[in-house]
Amino acid sequence: MDFSLLFDPEYLPIIVGTIVGFGLLAAVLLVPVYRFLEREKKVAEKWTPDALAERMGDRKERDGTGRSDDGSASEEASNPPNSST
Repeated sequence: MDFSLLFDPEYLPIIVGTIVGFGLLAAVLLVPVYRFLEREKKVAEKWTPDALAERMGDRKERDGTGRSDDGSASEEASNPPNSST
């Protein structure tokens, strides 16, 4: 194959423009996808078992009642440790 056409001054602007245009098009299409995936990753971190347990513990401490959302007493409050075993 003759590569002299790649370096021909007549075709060089077309080749460079095509490569730059393709790069810009890829960026325009992929940057929003990347940002969406990063945002979803941050939201997903809030729903890990550790994060849920931490939020539930914070809510119980804030309430000060030891009760869960449905109004029932938590296990620690309703079942005190038995010393007469």
